[in-house]
Amino acid sequence: MSALSQAEAPQTNISGFLLIAVGSVVAAVLLFLAVPYYAGTPARIASLYTNAAGPADRILAADIHAYGVNRSRNLAAAKSDLSNEVTAQTSFDNQLGEVTFPAAADPHAEQLAAADAKRIKLIKLQLKATSLRKLRALDSQVQAASAAVDAQVKIMRADLGLPAVSGGLY
Repeated sequence: MSALSQAEAPQTNISGFLLIAVGSVVAAVLLFLAVPYYAGTPARIASLYTNAAGPADRILAADIHAYGVNRSRNLAAAKSDLSNEVTAQTSFDNQLGEVTFPAAADPHAEQLAAADAKRIKLIKLQLKATSLRKLRALDSQVQAASAAVDAQVKIMRADLGLPAVSGGLY
């Protein structure tokens, strides 16, 4: 009995082939999806920046306006407004620190955060003021620090291909 009957012939197992084929198809699909993901990196990074900047701008605009109203007549309210500014600016800086920027923008992101830290330090000095006069005495220094932040924002937005900021801080 040299020839095996069909019932006795070994059966071909295709499960190994299927595992390799399915794995290859999945890898090809993932590679196909990765190409647009990496190609969109500058737009994605710009989006991350604007997603952090937009809410910070809205909050800061309200806080800065409120401080302008309260800085001449209500110490507690003015300090509350300044405290809210510090919170919003710190939150923005924390979000900025979580973004991985391209090489061209990375040093400017650090410079923006450093300029913002200087402004925050000055505002914290204002929070220690015991009178409205002492509080307002630091306004010009805070405005100068804000101008430094504005300059860094312009550079940062240019690095990311974003239009210049209009009406906002970041």
